[in-house]
Amino acid sequence: MKILYVGDLSSGATSKMRMMHLQRLGHFINAIDTTAAPKAGYALNNISRVAWRLGWPLDLSKMSDQVIKSVKLFHPDLVWIDKGIMITRTVLMELKTLVPDVPLVHYNPDDPFGPFGRAGWRRFIDAIPAYDVHFVARRENVEEYKSRGGKRVIQNIPTRGFDPEIHRPYGDENELKVNFAADVGFLGTYEKDRAGSLMRLAEAGFQVRLMEDWPQKCWHDNFLRAPFQVRGAEYAKTINSFKIGLGFLRKANRDQHTSRSIEIPACGTFLLAERTEEHLILFDEGKEAEFFSTDEELIDKVRFYLAHDAARENIAREGRERCLRAGYDYTSRMRQMLGQVLETGV
Repeated sequence: MKILYVGDLSSGATSKMRMMHLQRLGHFINAIDTTAAPKAGYALNNISRVAWRLGWPLDLSKMSDQVIKSVKLFHPDLVWIDKGIMITRTVLMELKTLVPDVPLVHYNPDDPFGPFGRAGWRRFIDAIPAYDVHFVARRENVEEYKSRGGKRVIQNIPTRGFDPEIHRPYGDENELKVNFAADVGFLGTYEKDRAGSLMRLAEAGFQVRLMEDWPQKCWHDNFLRAPFQVRGAEYAKTINSFKIGLGFLRKANRDQHTSRSIEIPACGTFLLAERTEEHLILFDEGKEAEFFSTDEELIDKVRFYLAHDAARENIAREGRERCLRAGYDYTSRMRQMLGQVLETGV
């Protein structure tokens, strides 16, 4: 199948992983990188920020023109757009005129309707009815998209996945472990709730490695800082360096699982994540991962599993086996979603 793929193709991006696994399934891909915008000057950057806040971000890379041009030249069998903030409803309607029988598919890992949603989603929300299929990450999104004219809206569990070539145990290949080893680690950005929980963990005497620039007011002597933000294989090797990988969720994004939920156990690292309905579907608690609902439970489980290496390592091993056995890899994820697109046609 010939697929026009539009998404973030920067190194380490999950969008790029999804595209690569479509290729591994044997499909021929023509790709457009949504991050490949020309450098803007100071004035244009300021204008762009204002436009984003007003809800109509500037299409500096002329993404719409690129998509129309590619469809005309490539004649795809399917158009897959990953987080298409810049793609307008008008462009999609033009694509329907050019290739009326070609499915227009949108995959969105983020939440355009939640409290964390920004005004910059307005262009996408207006375009929802023009897509044939939407893949969404939250149960709430299904009805929200349908109420805005979405034709087919699908939530799979998991929505995310892992790349077996990247997210795996590295053993002696892990040169980063010397610098990044830690009893507990969290790879994620600052958020008030998670910062409070991490502070409680540090105050209880546990060292935690954080990979982002956290505000100084939320810093503790038991926090360990890494010198850079890691992506791709470096991200996976850093996860490998932790005895316990924490899986905090973004409340304002209404997450019940994230990419970390899959990537941490796929790396062979023990996952300790917030307890949610979806996490409990993905992994058997106490056998393939561990979960917590309060800071007290988080601290108790960190204390227990750092003191019981065999139990921790067994759960980490079983968690990785679940990822492999249950098809949480991106090849399986993309195969499932393509099947759902094609099972009823446009």
